[in-house]
Amino acid sequence: MIGRRGILALGGAAALGGPARAAAWPLRPVRIVVPFAAGGSSDICARLVGRQMQAATGQGFVVENIAGGNGVVGTLAVLQAPADGHTLLLGATTTFSVNPYLMRNPGYDAERDFALVGVFGLTSSYLMVAADSPWKTAEELFAAIQAQPGKLNSAWFNGSSRIPAALLKRVAKLEFEEVSYKIVGNAITDLMAGQVQFCFIDMVAADAHLNSGKFRALAVTGPTRSARFPDLPAMRELYDGFETNGYIGMGIRSAVAPAIQREVNRQVTLAVQEPEISRRLREMSMDPVAMDLDTAIAYGRSERVKYGRIMRMAGIEPE
Repeated sequence: MIGRRGILALGGAAALGGPARAAAWPLRPVRIVVPFAAGGSSDICARLVGRQMQAATGQGFVVENIAGGNGVVGTLAVLQAPADGHTLLLGATTTFSVNPYLMRNPGYDAERDFALVGVFGLTSSYLMVAADSPWKTAEELFAAIQAQPGKLNSAWFNGSSRIPAALLKRVAKLEFEEVSYKIVGNAITDLMAGQVQFCFIDMVAADAHLNSGKFRALAVTGPTRSARFPDLPAMRELYDGFETNGYIGMGIRSAVAPAIQREVNRQVTLAVQEPEISRRLREMSMDPVAMDLDTAIAYGRSERVKYGRIMRMAGIEPE
């Protein structure tokens, strides 16, 4: 497993970017495929890093959103592109770590077909309720669920909202209904209206809702407390082994030449090291990090192993 000690803090990562390029890349404009809708955290990250890489290399970097199938449609589009390094995939926990266990046949093998060649930042999710709900702490919410088995509802709309809820059921031995939504907006509307009582939502997506004052965060799912809300407990403080953090980074076809993979890694690292980029990532509730290529690839593999364990703990079967 690659722990947080295997990830280089930005302040000590300058050695990753040397003065000379390892490969003649890019030779022409680069396409960054984001397998999710425009405006989300993955899209914003791709545009931030892409603009910086464009400035550094002098070649154009174009972001293309190809959403659908929990990231599968866009991922397959990259798999079908030439393996020359000029089509990149905005890689994330969903596409590289969750889908292999959530779907029986997503159409790609994350281990065989792709390499995680760089990481922008780490993130996790909030346990969130409406601001007018009676629960001020996670413990109060869980006590209410315990007192009313099967009466309270959790909303989920993607892997980062479904997995923590399913895991909570198992590790805390709580009974509640899981209500599925196609889009996050409908889930948030019903949460505010009291149709569902709580949800897990990734920190980036949660920011605007928490800033509105209409919602309240009760806990975080990452391994440590959030710098933004240091008084909120990490779920693992309440239930041992509860941890569902994630990452956003850059993926590439495994068939791309190793020298090009290293150059992409170098450019991603230099971009994330830029003070303005790292500041924007922190504003998005992400923890910006830099990894060399070998560490990034090993980290991606370790995350897949971790999520296999989490999915088994949560009792989620591939569909």
